Amino acid sequence: MKSSSKFFLCLIYLAFLFCLLPVAILAFKHPAYNFDMLGYMALVIRMDKTRNIDEVHTITYDEARQVVPPEEYLKLVSTPSFRKKFATEPSQFQRLLPMYAVKPLYIWMCWLFYKCGFSLPAATVMPSIISYLFIGLFLFYWLKKYLGVAMAFFGGLLFMFSLFSVAIAGLSTPDCLSALFLFLSAYFTLEKRRPGLMFFFFLLSVFTRVDNIITCFFIISFLTFIEKWRSINKPQYLFMLAILAISYITIVLPTIQFGWNLLYYSQFSRQLDFSWDFDQSFSFSSYLTLVKSKLATALVASHFTFFLFLGLLITGGHVFSPRKLSFDQFFLLVLLSVTVVRFLLLPDLADRFYFGFYLIIIILLVRKFSPQISTVR
Repeated sequence: MKSSSKFFLCLIYLAFLFCLLPVAILAFKHPAYNFDMLGYMALVIRMDKTRNIDEVHTITYDEARQVVPPEEYLKLVSTPSFRKKFATEPSQFQRLLPMYAVKPLYIWMCWLFYKCGFSLPAATVMPSIISYLFIGLFLFYWLKKYLGVAMAFFGGLLFMFSLFSVAIAGLSTPDCLSALFLFLSAYFTLEKRRPGLMFFFFLLSVFTRVDNIITCFFIISFLTFIEKWRSINKPQYLFMLAILAISYITIVLPTIQFGWNLLYYSQFSRQLDFSWDFDQSFSFSSYLTLVKSKLATALVASHFTFFLFLGLLITGGHVFSPRKLSFDQFFLLVLLSVTVVRFLLLPDLADRFYFGFYLIIIILLVRKFSPQISTVR
């Protein structure tokens, strides 16, 4: 009986994966062709021992011209207008590369797909497609613990078929891969309470997007200094901080060849707006203008506010009464703190940056209203 039930469960997982495949195929055949694709393509070319920026620039745009549909390519080189200078001036294009170089794990995966025979544009989207499929399967696995097989199956599909989920699968960015690692680390924080595995997946997320170091720092600090839910002792905490520091230096070090320093974000803050002249300082008033613009965009063009509403449901009205908060609710407040810090460094609330958080919020919401939650707290 046990073997037959396991076989049946495997068939269900295969059926779930089969349902996700049309999205994966669509993302492969019709990717987003977002502008970031060019930066990652250039870095893959550099990994292929092509160092001269003029040659890298030529290969990057030639590859894009050959693969990307003409109307989409025109957007990459002319819309908005400041993209024209990156398409025509290799020295200007080179100044973008440090912002992409700090995602080494994603770039290595792109390089691997490129070496397997994919075109450069396709190689940059393949990590997102693979991550999308794994996220879907793991979401189904986690939901099944609380909702039962049928509800988890259809609930998981509804989430993975939602607009922001489908959109991230076709992006040439590390965001979907980053969300996968954050989601896995959350599982070993919320469900299994395994700090070692949690930290391992956090490290993978940091090597995918260096700004994930903020999330990791906040969560391991929460698990160390909030006595009620302490699962990391002080020596472990110091060891993790040391690993994070070494990882940060390792990731940021390559940007020195582009003229940046190890602080990274001191340079990055000057490049927040591509339309701005890189040779001029990015003033505080310009920063505030950008913040206002991104907040307005978040209200009308992202699902961020909707997930804030779901977060309020999770807190159950105890958001201003920390002593009454459960572990899950306090964990959500930690994520909110991370969001604030990240937004100050990178004023953007686009769904792709917070997809991992959206996944965690869905799980926290299910855990809150599930009758089984009392058995795992």
